[in-house]
Amino acid sequence: MFFSLLLENTAGDQLDMTTTANQYMTSKIEGLSPPPGTISTSSYAGMDGSYLNNAFIEKRNVVIHFEMRGVGVEARRRCKQLQ
Repeated sequence: MFFSLLLENTAGDQLDMTTTANQYMTSKIEGLSPPPGTISTSSYAGMDGSYLNNAFIEKRNVVIHFEMRGVGVEARRRCKQLQ
């Protein structure tokens, strides 16, 4: 195995996707676009160009949505939540 994928929610519950890879499939991935950035420069007096003061890139949050594999799995999961 070349990698391990561990998912953790805000409550701290963890799911090891490397051992349960055949039970779940990726449905959507968000947050892969480049994050916004800020570049601060100053001009030189009497010269072409500018001086780079600093550059800042925002953090990005990559969200991966998973769905359970199988026929009618989502409907059965919702029925168990109601019980």
